Amino acid sequence: MPSLVTYDVPEKHVELKKKLFKLGYLAQISTQSCPTFYFPNTTFYHSTKTPLQAREDVKAICKKIQIDLERCVATIWDSWAAICGQPFNNH
Repeated sequence: MPSLVTYDVPEKHVELKKKLFKLGYLAQISTQSCPTFYFPNTTFYHSTKTPLQAREDVKAICKKIQIDLERCVATIWDSWAAICGQPFNNH
């Protein structure tokens, strides 16, 4: 089942993102309505992980790189409406 995970951390954003990418998380996907859909800055998609697995992945990475995980929500990627967005220039 595809899942989304979003979080807030006070530092080491780029390091956390790189580790999520290595676990197969994506910051953008192709959809029927958007050739490329860009997720918000701290939101990631995984095509096969459950929300629980996604949350635990973020928690484990934060522990490993020694940062506080201030907020985290993971959910099933199901029905949605969005604005396609633009790529981030600094990430």
